[in-house]
Amino acid sequence: MGELLQRIKGDTYYIKGPVNAGVYIYEDRNCVIIDTGNDDDSGRKIFKTLEGEGLEASSIINTHSHADHFGGNRFLIKRTGAEVMATQIEAAIISNPYLEPFYLFSAHPLKKLQNKFLMGKESRVDRVIEPGVLDLGERTIEIIDLKGHSPGQIGIATPDGVLFTADAFFSSAIVDKYKLPYFTNLRDTIDTLNRLKQTDYEFYLPCHGECITEIKGEVDVNLRAIENTIDMLKQKLTVPMSREEIIALVCSEYGVDLNVSQYYLSQSCISAYLAYLTNEGVLTTIIEDYRMKWVIE
Repeated sequence: MGELLQRIKGDTYYIKGPVNAGVYIYEDRNCVIIDTGNDDDSGRKIFKTLEGEGLEASSIINTHSHADHFGGNRFLIKRTGAEVMATQIEAAIISNPYLEPFYLFSAHPLKKLQNKFLMGKESRVDRVIEPGVLDLGERTIEIIDLKGHSPGQIGIATPDGVLFTADAFFSSAIVDKYKLPYFTNLRDTIDTLNRLKQTDYEFYLPCHGECITEIKGEVDVNLRAIENTIDMLKQKLTVPMSREEIIALVCSEYGVDLNVSQYYLSQSCISAYLAYLTNEGVLTTIIEDYRMKWVIE
Protein backbone atom coordinates (compact mmCIF):
# COMPACT_ATOMS: atom_id res chain seq x y z
CA MET A 1 0.00 0.00 0.00
CA GLY A 2 1.05 3.60 -0.52
CA GLU A 3 2.56 6.03 1.90
CA LEU A 4 -0.77 7.65 2.90
CA LEU A 5 -2.60 4.40 3.61
CA GLN A 6 -0.75 2.93 6.56
CA ARG A 7 -1.24 -0.69 7.56
CA ILE A 8 -1.82 -1.47 11.21
CA LYS A 9 -2.27 -5.21 10.75
CA GLY A 10 -3.82 -7.51 8.17
CA ASP A 11 -6.61 -5.73 6.35
CA THR A 12 -6.81 -2.88 8.87
CA TYR A 13 -5.32 0.47 7.86
CA TYR A 14 -5.59 4.17 8.58
CA ILE A 15 -5.04 7.49 6.88
CA LYS A 16 -3.18 9.78 9.24
CA GLY A 17 -4.48 13.32 9.76
CA PRO A 18 -5.72 15.76 12.41
CA VAL A 19 -8.43 13.11 12.76
CA ASN A 20 -7.19 9.65 11.81
CA ALA A 21 -9.52 7.90 9.36
CA GLY A 22 -9.74 4.16 9.86
CA VAL A 23 -9.96 1.82 6.85
CA TYR A 24 -10.94 -1.84 6.97
CA ILE A 25 -10.73 -3.72 3.66
CA TYR A 26 -12.93 -6.72 3.05
CA GLU A 27 -14.38 -8.55 0.02
CA ASP A 28 -13.81 -7.38 -3.58
CA ARG A 29 -11.58 -4.44 -2.57
CA ASN A 30 -14.47 -2.82 -0.73
CA CYS A 31 -13.69 -1.02 2.48
CA VAL A 32 -15.29 0.62 5.49
CA ILE A 33 -14.13 4.13 6.40
CA ILE A 34 -14.17 5.03 10.09
CA ASP A 35 -14.64 8.82 10.47
CA THR A 36 -14.04 11.30 7.66
CA GLY A 37 -12.39 14.39 9.16
CA ASN A 38 -13.53 17.97 9.32
CA ASP A 39 -14.48 19.06 5.81
CA ASP A 40 -14.46 18.45 2.05
CA ASP A 41 -10.66 18.58 1.99
CA SER A 42 -10.54 15.70 4.44
CA GLY A 43 -13.06 13.74 2.37
CA ARG A 44 -11.07 14.48 -0.80
CA LYS A 45 -7.85 13.20 0.79
CA ILE A 46 -9.55 9.97 1.84
CA PHE A 47 -11.14 9.50 -1.59
CA LYS A 48 -7.89 10.09 -3.52
CA THR A 49 -5.95 7.81 -1.18
CA LEU A 50 -8.42 4.96 -1.65
CA GLU A 51 -8.71 5.58 -5.39
CA GLY A 52 -4.93 5.40 -5.70
CA GLU A 53 -5.00 1.97 -4.05
CA GLY A 54 -7.85 0.66 -6.19
CA LEU A 55 -10.21 0.58 -3.22
CA GLU A 56 -13.87 1.52 -3.06
CA ALA A 57 -15.58 2.91 0.02
CA SER A 58 -18.80 0.95 0.43
CA SER A 59 -19.65 2.38 3.85
CA ILE A 60 -18.76 5.06 6.38
CA ILE A 61 -19.05 4.61 10.13
CA ASN A 62 -19.03 7.81 12.16
CA THR A 63 -17.91 7.09 15.71
CA HIS A 64 -19.67 10.21 16.96
CA SER A 65 -21.18 13.48 15.80
CA HIS A 66 -18.50 16.08 16.48
CA ALA A 67 -17.87 18.04 13.30
CA ASP A 68 -14.27 16.90 12.85
CA HIS A 69 -15.45 13.29 12.58
CA PHE A 70 -18.14 13.56 9.91
CA GLY A 71 -17.28 16.74 7.96
CA GLY A 72 -15.91 14.73 5.02
CA ASN A 73 -19.04 12.59 4.68
CA ARG A 74 -20.80 14.73 2.09
CA PHE A 75 -17.84 14.75 -0.32
CA LEU A 76 -17.37 11.00 -0.02
CA ILE A 77 -21.08 10.27 -0.43
CA LYS A 78 -21.13 12.27 -3.68
CA ARG A 79 -18.09 10.44 -5.04
CA THR A 80 -18.82 6.92 -3.82
CA GLY A 81 -22.46 6.60 -2.74
CA ALA A 82 -21.22 5.00 0.47
CA GLU A 83 -23.75 3.98 3.11
CA VAL A 84 -23.38 6.05 6.28
CA MET A 85 -23.83 4.49 9.71
CA ALA A 86 -23.93 5.93 13.24
CA THR A 87 -25.69 5.36 16.54
CA GLN A 88 -29.11 6.90 17.03
CA ILE A 89 -28.29 10.07 18.98
CA GLU A 90 -25.14 10.75 16.94
CA ALA A 91 -27.08 10.23 13.70
CA ALA A 92 -29.55 12.93 14.76
CA ILE A 93 -26.75 15.49 15.02
CA ILE A 94 -24.85 14.34 11.91
CA SER A 95 -28.02 14.86 9.88
CA ASN A 96 -28.81 18.12 11.75
CA PRO A 97 -25.42 19.77 12.53
CA TYR A 98 -27.16 22.89 13.87
CA LEU A 99 -27.86 20.84 17.01
CA GLU A 100 -24.24 20.95 18.20
CA PRO A 101 -23.84 24.73 18.53
CA PHE A 102 -27.48 24.85 19.64
CA TYR A 103 -26.92 22.58 22.63
CA LEU A 104 -23.60 24.23 23.49
CA PHE A 105 -25.31 27.64 23.66
CA SER A 106 -28.70 26.32 24.90
CA ALA A 107 -30.55 28.41 22.27
CA HIS A 108 -30.09 29.64 18.72
CA PRO A 109 -26.30 30.04 18.76
CA LEU A 110 -24.07 33.03 18.23
CA LYS A 111 -22.75 33.34 14.68
CA LYS A 112 -19.26 32.76 16.08
CA LEU A 113 -20.39 29.28 17.15
CA GLN A 114 -21.73 28.42 13.70
CA ASN A 115 -18.33 27.47 12.32
CA LYS A 116 -17.00 24.35 10.62
CA PHE A 117 -15.31 23.16 13.81
CA LEU A 118 -18.64 22.99 15.67
CA MET A 119 -21.05 22.57 12.77
CA GLY A 120 -20.00 20.11 10.08
CA LYS A 121 -21.68 19.85 6.70
CA GLU A 122 -25.02 18.09 6.94
CA SER A 123 -24.83 14.42 6.02
CA ARG A 124 -27.48 11.78 5.60
CA VAL A 125 -27.27 8.71 7.85
CA ASP A 126 -28.58 5.59 6.15
CA ARG A 127 -28.44 3.10 8.98
CA VAL A 128 -28.65 3.41 12.75
CA ILE A 129 -26.33 0.91 14.43
CA GLU A 130 -25.82 -0.22 18.02
CA PRO A 131 -22.98 -1.93 19.91
CA GLY A 132 -22.62 -5.53 18.79
CA VAL A 133 -21.54 -7.46 15.71
CA LEU A 134 -21.91 -5.71 12.35
CA ASP A 135 -22.22 -8.01 9.32
CA LEU A 136 -20.20 -7.00 6.26
CA GLY A 137 -21.14 -10.06 4.21
CA GLU A 138 -18.34 -12.61 4.45
CA ARG A 139 -16.77 -10.77 7.39
CA THR A 140 -17.86 -8.98 10.53
CA ILE A 141 -16.57 -6.16 12.69
CA GLU A 142 -17.60 -5.31 16.23
CA ILE A 143 -19.19 -2.06 17.36
CA ILE A 144 -17.97 -1.18 20.87
CA ASP A 145 -19.81 1.11 23.30
CA LEU A 146 -17.41 3.97 24.19
CA LYS A 147 -19.85 6.66 25.31
CA GLY A 148 -18.76 9.55 27.53
CA HIS A 149 -16.96 11.98 25.26
CA SER A 150 -20.21 12.02 23.31
CA PRO A 151 -23.44 10.31 24.41
CA GLY A 152 -23.55 7.66 21.68
CA GLN A 153 -19.87 7.34 20.83
CA ILE A 154 -18.65 3.97 19.57
CA GLY A 155 -15.39 2.30 18.70
CA ILE A 156 -14.75 -0.24 15.94
CA ALA A 157 -12.90 -3.53 16.48
CA THR A 158 -11.66 -5.42 13.42
CA PRO A 159 -10.83 -9.14 13.14
CA ASP A 160 -7.16 -8.13 13.02
CA GLY A 161 -7.13 -7.28 16.73
CA VAL A 162 -7.33 -3.52 16.15
CA LEU A 163 -9.64 -1.21 18.07
CA PHE A 164 -10.39 2.25 16.68
CA THR A 165 -11.10 4.09 19.93
CA ALA A 166 -12.58 7.38 18.61
CA ASP A 167 -12.16 10.03 21.36
CA ALA A 168 -12.69 7.68 24.30
CA PHE A 169 -9.28 8.71 25.63
CA PHE A 170 -6.63 11.27 24.73
CA SER A 171 -2.88 10.81 24.56
CA SER A 172 -0.79 11.85 27.54
CA ALA A 173 0.68 14.64 25.38
CA ILE A 174 -2.77 16.08 24.66
CA VAL A 175 -3.88 15.78 28.30
CA ASP A 176 -0.67 17.41 29.50
CA LYS A 177 -1.11 20.27 27.03
CA TYR A 178 -4.82 21.00 27.52
CA LYS A 179 -5.38 19.76 31.11
CA LEU A 180 -9.17 19.61 30.60
CA PRO A 181 -9.91 16.82 28.09
CA TYR A 182 -13.42 17.15 26.71
CA PHE A 183 -16.01 14.74 28.07
CA THR A 184 -19.75 15.33 28.34
CA ASN A 185 -20.75 12.56 30.74
CA LEU A 186 -18.28 11.78 33.51
CA ARG A 187 -20.02 8.64 34.78
CA ASP A 188 -20.02 7.12 31.29
CA THR A 189 -16.46 8.31 30.62
CA ILE A 190 -15.08 6.73 33.79
CA ASP A 191 -16.92 3.47 33.07
CA THR A 192 -15.62 3.45 29.47
CA LEU A 193 -12.03 4.13 30.53
CA ASN A 194 -12.12 1.36 33.12
CA ARG A 195 -13.58 -1.08 30.57
CA LEU A 196 -10.85 -0.16 28.08
CA LYS A 197 -8.24 -1.08 30.67
CA GLN A 198 -9.62 -4.62 30.70
CA THR A 199 -9.37 -5.11 26.92
CA ASP A 200 -6.52 -6.91 25.19
CA TYR A 201 -6.55 -5.78 21.57
CA GLU A 202 -3.19 -5.91 19.86
CA PHE A 203 -3.44 -2.32 18.60
CA TYR A 204 -5.40 0.78 19.62
CA LEU A 205 -5.82 3.79 17.37
CA PRO A 206 -7.34 6.98 18.80
CA CYS A 207 -8.71 9.55 16.38
CA HIS A 208 -6.16 12.08 17.65
CA GLY A 209 -2.76 10.51 18.18
CA GLU A 210 -0.54 7.57 17.35
CA CYS A 211 -1.31 3.86 17.17
CA ILE A 212 -0.35 2.13 20.43
CA THR A 213 -0.14 -1.43 21.70
CA GLU A 214 -0.48 -0.70 25.42
CA ILE A 215 -3.53 1.28 26.53
CA LYS A 216 -3.50 1.07 30.33
CA GLY A 217 -0.96 3.85 30.86
CA GLU A 218 -2.77 6.29 28.59
CA VAL A 219 -6.13 5.48 30.17
CA ASP A 220 -4.66 6.12 33.62
CA VAL A 221 -3.45 9.56 32.48
CA ASN A 222 -7.05 10.41 31.50
CA LEU A 223 -8.46 9.06 34.77
CA ARG A 224 -5.91 11.10 36.76
CA ALA A 225 -6.82 14.25 34.84
CA ILE A 226 -10.48 13.70 35.70
CA GLU A 227 -9.60 13.02 39.34
CA ASN A 228 -7.46 16.18 39.50
CA THR A 229 -10.38 18.33 38.33
CA ILE A 230 -12.77 16.62 40.73
CA ASP A 231 -10.33 17.26 43.60
CA MET A 232 -10.01 20.92 42.59
CA LEU A 233 -13.79 21.38 42.59
CA LYS A 234 -14.13 19.68 45.98
CA GLN A 235 -11.48 21.99 47.43
CA LYS A 236 -12.87 25.20 45.93
CA LEU A 237 -16.60 24.66 46.33
CA THR A 238 -16.67 24.98 50.10
CA VAL A 239 -18.43 28.27 49.31
CA PRO A 240 -21.27 28.51 46.78
CA MET A 241 -20.17 29.47 43.26
CA SER A 242 -22.06 30.00 40.02
CA ARG A 243 -21.16 28.10 36.89
CA GLU A 244 -19.62 31.27 35.42
CA GLU A 245 -17.38 31.57 38.47
CA ILE A 246 -16.45 27.88 38.30
CA ILE A 247 -15.57 28.12 34.60
CA ALA A 248 -13.32 31.10 35.30
CA LEU A 249 -11.71 29.27 38.21
CA VAL A 250 -10.96 26.04 36.32
CA CYS A 251 -9.83 27.73 33.10
CA SER A 252 -7.59 30.11 35.02
CA GLU A 253 -6.09 27.25 37.04
CA TYR A 254 -5.32 25.26 33.88
CA GLY A 255 -4.36 28.24 31.71
CA VAL A 256 -7.01 27.45 29.09
CA ASP A 257 -6.73 29.87 26.18
CA LEU A 258 -10.33 30.95 25.58
CA ASN A 259 -12.11 32.19 22.48
CA VAL A 260 -15.88 32.00 21.99
CA SER A 261 -15.87 28.38 20.80
CA GLN A 262 -13.43 27.25 23.47
CA TYR A 263 -15.43 29.03 26.15
CA TYR A 264 -18.60 27.09 25.36
CA LEU A 265 -16.73 23.80 24.99
CA SER A 266 -15.14 24.41 28.39
CA GLN A 267 -18.54 25.27 29.83
CA SER A 268 -19.95 22.02 28.47
CA CYS A 269 -17.11 19.96 29.93
CA ILE A 270 -17.22 21.68 33.33
CA SER A 271 -20.99 21.23 33.38
CA ALA A 272 -20.38 17.49 33.01
CA TYR A 273 -18.30 17.59 36.19
CA LEU A 274 -20.98 19.55 38.03
CA ALA A 275 -23.70 17.13 36.94
CA TYR A 276 -21.61 14.12 37.91
CA LEU A 277 -20.68 15.46 41.35
CA THR A 278 -24.25 16.60 42.02
CA ASN A 279 -25.75 13.29 40.93
CA GLU A 280 -23.22 11.46 43.11
CA GLY A 281 -24.28 13.52 46.13
CA VAL A 282 -20.94 15.34 46.49
CA LEU A 283 -22.32 18.76 45.51
CA THR A 284 -25.68 20.35 45.97
CA THR A 285 -27.34 23.24 44.16
CA ILE A 286 -28.85 26.38 45.61
CA ILE A 287 -30.49 29.45 44.11
CA GLU A 288 -28.89 32.53 45.61
CA ASP A 289 -29.20 36.12 44.37
CA TYR A 290 -31.06 34.82 41.32
CA ARG A 291 -28.13 32.57 40.39
CA MET A 292 -27.73 28.80 40.37
CA LYS A 293 -24.75 27.92 42.56
CA TRP A 294 -22.95 24.73 43.54
CA VAL A 295 -21.44 23.91 46.90
CA ILE A 296 -20.16 20.84 48.75
CA GLU A 297 -23.10 18.88 50.20
